[in-house]
Parts: sequence; structure tokens; C-alpha cells
Amino acid sequence: MKEIKDFIYLDMEKVSSLYSQLSGGMVQSVEASSTSSENSKNLRSYDFKIFKHEAGGTGLESQALKETRVSHHEIYNELENDLFKEGYTAEIGVDVTKEDVDSGEATKIFESALCIKTEGYVVLEDYERITRIADNYEDIIGFINNSVKSNLYENPEYKGLIDQLDVMKEDIRKMKNGNVKTKKKQELSEFEEKLSVLSDSGQVGSVEQWIIDGLKTWVQVFLPDVFNVRVYPFEDSESFHVMSNVKRKFFLDDNTESVHYLFGSKPTIKVTMLGVITSIPQKDGDSFDPMKEFDEVDLDKDGNEAQSVEHGFRGVFRGFDGLEEMIRTCRYPRIMVQPIAIYRSIKPNEALKRKNR
Repeated sequence: MKEIKDFIYLDMEKVSSLYSQLSGGMVQSVEASSTSSENSKNLRSYDFKIFKHEAGGTGLESQALKETRVSHHEIYNELENDLFKEGYTAEIGVDVTKEDVDSGEATKIFESALCIKTEGYVVLEDYERITRIADNYEDIIGFINNSVKSNLYENPEYKGLIDQLDVMKEDIRKMKNGNVKTKKKQELSEFEEKLSVLSDSGQVGSVEQWIIDGLKTWVQVFLPDVFNVRVYPFEDSESFHVMSNVKRKFFLDDNTESVHYLFGSKPTIKVTMLGVITSIPQKDGDSFDPMKEFDEVDLDKDGNEAQSVEHGFRGVFRGFDGLEEMIRTCRYPRIMVQPIAIYRSIKPNEALKRKNR
């Protein structure tokens, strides 16, 4: 039963690289295409007339953008099939079970695989979007709170309280007895305070400016243009998920704001992701120490000045390792991948088939 893939994201540069190595059929085509075209080496611009037979495409000359994308998708399908056929890809939920993850056996499987395929609920984390919201936070909050106040002031019950407040003020103004007047003023003050609390109760609280500025600086320095996608294959195991950093240019919808609007930052539908494994954190931490080579060197000894300078500069990078770990948040048992494709996979539903039209 054939399935249809509704692609959200497709990295054709990575597809082309892997496909050419597995089939040996796309490398010459890419070279031929690049010599006859001034466009960048993005497969979305390639002429399928040149390499359609090598790539296993259709016999039609693809001219329209829609036809070209269909050809790209067919090449991806062939690539995914070949990756499984040749033993380069493990599928979470099939080759890697929750028990494998819990026992630590999954790490061995990940280390022997080039790619991972996984399906599950997904979370989108666009840090560029965070900075834009932070830049306009005060205006957004001000608009929300003014809207809340406007609705409250139009509420008949609130208007009744305001009228009651005006009556109390007028009664106090007419009073002659000083003691009674003082007592009523105290009651008026308490009533105004309660009214103020009521007015503020539905409003969004403000955030101190240093927090907003710090958040923007943190993203600009450590997470510029980072767009994380996290896929959770096991609903009862939130600690394990597959992390990735997507490139905006490979979304099929060029406007990532449209992606956010259509799917939300926490989509309610499950998606499938195929990616090349880039990081496999170990349970006991990283045992590799690139600075160990300097342990047996006397850096203060004459003649070792070059090594001392090298040690100092390289040590600066190691000093920031802790910050890098805080930012990447890829820790055991999670893994990191470079995504090749993200899509929703749908098989035909017999109950929905129209037999008579």
C-alpha cells in the first residue's frame, strides 16, 4: 500500500551527496548541470533533462517548478529505500526500541548507523523568532494590557463599582463630622485599592529590561539563526528525543513564519524525520580530552614557547565547553542529527475511497 509523503523540509544537497555515493549515478549529472548553468548548485535549479535517467526520474522533461519538486521527492524515496537496503539507517521504534534506550544498548546501534529515521511528536524552536518577540515585548504587552483594561471598563459590573465609588466620594465631601469623615475616607481608600487589584488581575506582568536584553544577547552570540526541531518517538519517555538544527532554505515553504502558523511551535500531528547522526552523547560523559597532549610538557621551559602559546589559545576554547553544552542541550540519552527530510507520511484510507462518483 503506497504512502504519500507531505514534505515540510527537504535538504536536496544532502540527498544528492548520499544518493550519488550509493547509486554512482548522480555525480556526473551534477557536473554536467553545473557547466551548463549559472545557477547555484542547489538541486532545485538543476535541469532534469540532463540526469533524469541516471537519477531514476521519469521520462518527462520537467519544466515547471511543481514537476521538478515531484522528481526531487522521487529521488528522496529511492535514497531512503537504499539507505535501509544497504544497512546504513536505523529506525527508532523498529531497530531501536524503548528498552534499548533505557538499557543503553541504543548507543551501540547509533554508533554503527549513518542515519536515523524516527516518527513522533515534534517541537519547533526558532531562536530568531524569540529575539524578534523580545525586541517588541513591551509594545506587545502594552497592547494586551490596554485591551484587557478596555474590556473591563466596558463591563457593566465594573461600571457599577465605579458609580458606587463616585457616590462614596460625594457622600464624604458632604460630611461635617471629622471622625466619621476620616473613617469613610479610609473605607474609600480600601475600596479603591481593591478596585485597582481587580483592574490589574487580568493583565500580563512585565519583565525587567535586563532579562530581555540578556536573552537577546545570549541568542545573538550563541544561537544566531538556530532553528531546532526535536522529535519525540516515545510518548512516555520525554528524556529521549532526536534533536536537529534545520536550515531555513530547505523548508518547502520559504516563509518559516507560515510554517509556525500552520503547524504551531508544538504541532499536534506526528511527523517523520530522517537525518545523518552528528552527535551521540555517552552515559558516562565525554572521555576524549584534546588538551591531554600538554600534560607531559613543561610549558615554562625554555624552547617550549610555541607550545605554551598554543596551549593558551586552545585552552580558551575548552573554557567555553561548559557554555556550549548549556546551549546545545544534547545530552545522554538524546542524539543529534543533521536532518535530510521532515515529512508527514500518510497511507490511503480504504474507508475514504470514493468507489462511485
